[in-house]
Amino acid sequence: MKPLRFFYVPNEVSEGDQFGPRKAFELLHAQGVLSAYTAYSYLVERTRAPSHARALQDLHAAVEAFQPDVVYFQHLNGSYPVDSAYIRRLKSVASRPRFVWHEADAYGRFVKPFDATMKAVLSETDLAVVVGLGYLSDIVRRAGAKRVLHAPHSYDDVRFGQPWDAPPVRAYDAVMIANLTCLKRIPFLYMPGGRNRKLLSRRFHAAYGDRYAVFGAGQGWKGEPYCRGPIPFDAQERTIRSAWLTVNWGQFDEVSMYSSDRLPISLASGVPHITNYQRGYEHLFPGIEGVYFVHCPEEALDVADFLLSKPRDELAAIGAAGAAYARERLNATRVYRDVVTAIAEQLFDAVDAPAQRGGARARLVA
Repeated sequence: MKPLRFFYVPNEVSEGDQFGPRKAFELLHAQGVLSAYTAYSYLVERTRAPSHARALQDLHAAVEAFQPDVVYFQHLNGSYPVDSAYIRRLKSVASRPRFVWHEADAYGRFVKPFDATMKAVLSETDLAVVVGLGYLSDIVRRAGAKRVLHAPHSYDDVRFGQPWDAPPVRAYDAVMIANLTCLKRIPFLYMPGGRNRKLLSRRFHAAYGDRYAVFGAGQGWKGEPYCRGPIPFDAQERTIRSAWLTVNWGQFDEVSMYSSDRLPISLASGVPHITNYQRGYEHLFPGIEGVYFVHCPEEALDVADFLLSKPRDELAAIGAAGAAYARERLNATRVYRDVVTAIAEQLFDAVDAPAQRGGARARLVA
């Protein structure tokens, strides 16, 4: 596999926030998989530039100075507008880098659709990395991406999956960490899975009372007695470990093989997790332990009752098995290593091999 010069453009409002991929790429650089590596925090750099036009010039200058093999750009959309000509400029520096677009959010066909910047960028993208397939990958391909790569959400082991002594007594039977946004601020107009998210929470509160709580923001939770409000991202593990179970219902519950980062974070924290099934999970999470996939809010409560009927040491063991699975399969170091391997194999090795064979044939003829 060819060692790559790797130019990472992370989605972060504070420099260094992307703990998982940064750590993964730094390790790959130390191991020689990446021959050179740098990170350019484009949203932070934009705040330092006098204008968006200057920010674009500065980014291009940084790419030109580094001469990468790969420009790996996260979450490039209309909040940082560019057109297809700009992506072609980035790809036209002397090293002729491949452009990789990584989007970790889910999008809908009609609700939260791809914007003009995303479509323009995808038309020049050599490889699109997405967290869901089905209609999501169809949209990406129609926009012009040459290749599509699925990479699941991961967790970083800087903030999550820390060692702990699982306590025998906990404040909650179950918790959910999730927002519930109302579209256009219209009550009861939710993201596609929002209605089931609320129904699930109401059923759990009716069953468990104060031993169930939601931690999240959004108009959809207004007036719900079990909602405790939002928590900082870094506080998720502490909150998860205050309960015997975590539950969720995805807001984009029709995207094949998609799950939010709630699943890997909950698993890594060592607490069993209940969430809705989405098409392809049996392939995405083969042999997974510690997660229970359900098909409706009623089944979620059935599974919760079943699990809470178990001895507490057995529940703790299920959580520990889930954490072990997460360390092996869903740790950001593993996920991003696999992404870099796929980039090298699909964008470089597969392209270089025919050329090398052609050169060998030419030498034999000569």
